[in-house]
Amino acid sequence: MRHFSRTISAFVTFCALVVAVSANGQTLSERAAGVSGESFVRAFLGNCAQNPGNFEIVIDASKAMNFKDLPEEMKPLLAPPDPDAKFVGFFADSGEGAPYFIGVSMGEIEAEKFVTCTIANPYINTSEVVAALEIFAQLTRPDHDETAMGQRYRFWSTNDWSQGSSISLTDAEPMGYGGATLAMIAPSIE
Repeated sequence: MRHFSRTISAFVTFCALVVAVSANGQTLSERAAGVSGESFVRAFLGNCAQNPGNFEIVIDASKAMNFKDLPEEMKPLLAPPDPDAKFVGFFADSGEGAPYFIGVSMGEIEAEKFVTCTIANPYINTSEVVAALEIFAQLTRPDHDETAMGQRYRFWSTNDWSQGSSISLTDAEPMGYGGATLAMIAPSIE
């Protein structure tokens, strides 16, 4: 129940953030909805897929690009459920694919350290993201594709990129909502 109330609190804060009006008169949600799938995937590839398993470089790059710290109450939207896992999150308000949320976490699976890098845009057209993954990453049919509780989960093994790595795409298209969360998990290089 505590996790549910934290998630509701994060969602309310998220809604307040995306409704805020930007300098050009568009809300952040309008800007996020206007991001192309290609731009979003390029941001994912540049931030996450080019740095598999590298926790620190994702953080350093996010800071160098002046991304804003993710508010504490929004961390449950990107952070792993394991409270012992390290997690750092940011809000990218400018640059390729922006606006989007980015988070990087490090935890253990069967005594091996793994790093997960995630970017999310709750308004992007999911079909465009899938098409861009096919074009830029040559990811075609997922190794696993499942729909549960209104969300669709797709996983691709990317062992040829980095041994033991995979990419996942989560969306709520089955419920009629846009948005996409892309993540890459890989063994830690530390």
